[in-house]
Amino acid sequence: MKMQHHNLVHLLVADGGSTKTAWQLTLSGGQQHTFVSRGMNPALQDDATLTAILQTEVSPQLKALLPDKDSAITLFYYGAGCLPFVRQRMADLLRQTMGLADVSADSDLLGAARALCGHTPGIACILGTGSNSCRYDGKSIIQQTPPLGYILGDEGSGTAIGKRLVADVLKGLLPDEIRRQFHETFGLSEADIIRRVYREPEANRFLASLAPFVYEHRTHPALHTLLYDCFNSFLQRNVAPYAPGHLPIHFVGSIAWHFRDELSAAVYAAGYDIGHILQEPIQEITRFHLTEEQKDGIG
Repeated sequence: MKMQHHNLVHLLVADGGSTKTAWQLTLSGGQQHTFVSRGMNPALQDDATLTAILQTEVSPQLKALLPDKDSAITLFYYGAGCLPFVRQRMADLLRQTMGLADVSADSDLLGAARALCGHTPGIACILGTGSNSCRYDGKSIIQQTPPLGYILGDEGSGTAIGKRLVADVLKGLLPDEIRRQFHETFGLSEADIIRRVYREPEANRFLASLAPFVYEHRTHPALHTLLYDCFNSFLQRNVAPYAPGHLPIHFVGSIAWHFRDELSAAVYAAGYDIGHILQEPIQEITRFHLTEEQKDGIG
């Protein structure tokens, strides 16, 4: 009888970024549905803001996908800003607002590690607007180099690539044709750039928005070198402290995915083994939890 009840539980997994949150629902029959909501960051947003997003965007989409209103759901939420001191608050908020009994909230980094490594030890890295990394033993994060944000850290991220690009353009360190194309593409004066970086909010997102220009011109030797330098800096300052040896270095995120050739070259040049490179983690996080459920069910 217990086994029958177990099979009626639906699995909901969330990958919460600061910009958007991806949700994947796996019904007990195996059908899968994905939807998105605005991003949530419990380290930066108050309860009222988070509750409003859950009530207006998440709950209605979820209810529309459920076969019956009494469905039992297990939710695993992995999100940006889910630091140790806010995890319980986020879990309570999800539980109360969405009316769920079985909820856990963890960091997006643990979600990335589970997506990339499964149950196997490895180094898991996120390269998106910002960057992060950890050493994972197949169950838990056992070591983490602090990412420190875009001023003190975030090496290898979209923000770091944009910062290096714009500084090299303004200082005249890139070839004339690249600088000319930059000014034609963006139409930004030095004063505009200084204002956007130093005077206006979300300078990190502005800088990261310049990374697609690097992608378009990535075969140019000067920009190939720029990318290599950015990824090598990430490896030296974040991954090297783990002394990874032959542990594979895995990556998830938009920057890792779009620049995977240049990133792989930097990883090999540093003497490391490359692992998986994923654009989005949610499919693999879901797979991790479905595997866990099958083990529990058999047990």
